[in-house]
Amino acid sequence: MITVIALIVGIVLATPFLLWTRSQPDAGRRVYAVGLGVTVLIYVVFALIGGGGGRSLALEGGGALVYGAAAWIGFRRSAAVLALGWAMHVVWDVALHLQGAGAAYTPFWYPWGCGSFDLMVGGAVLVSGAGRKWRLAPQAE
Repeated sequence: MITVIALIVGIVLATPFLLWTRSQPDAGRRVYAVGLGVTVLIYVVFALIGGGGGRSLALEGGGALVYGAAAWIGFRRSAAVLALGWAMHVVWDVALHLQGAGAAYTPFWYPWGCGSFDLMVGGAVLVSGAGRKWRLAPQAE
C-alpha cells in the first residue's frame, strides 16, 4: 500500500513542477536539466546521512557523473538525451535503491515516488522537445 501511495505522490509532485516549467523562458529546459542533477544528488545525501560506506559514495558519485553528463548534453543539444536521462534514472532508482546496495540507506518508499516523478518529467521533456535538437541562442556581449 505504501508503494502505491509513493507512486501517487511522485505523480502529484510532478504535476505542479511540470506546469511551472512550462512558464519558463526556455520552456523549462534549464529546470529539467538542473532537476535531473538534483534527483541524483539526493541519493548522494542519503548515502552520506545513512552511513553508506566509500563504495556506496563512489557508486552514487559515478551516477552523479553519468546523469550530470546526460543533463548537460540534454540541455545543450538534445531533448531526447535529457528525456532519456530522466527515464534511465528510474532504472537507477529501482536497480540500486530498492534491492541493491543503496537500499541500506535509502528510505524504502523513496525510489517508488522518485520513479513515478522521473517518468512524468521524462515524458514531458520528450514531448516538449519533440525529438528536435535544442540549440542555445548566442549570448549577447
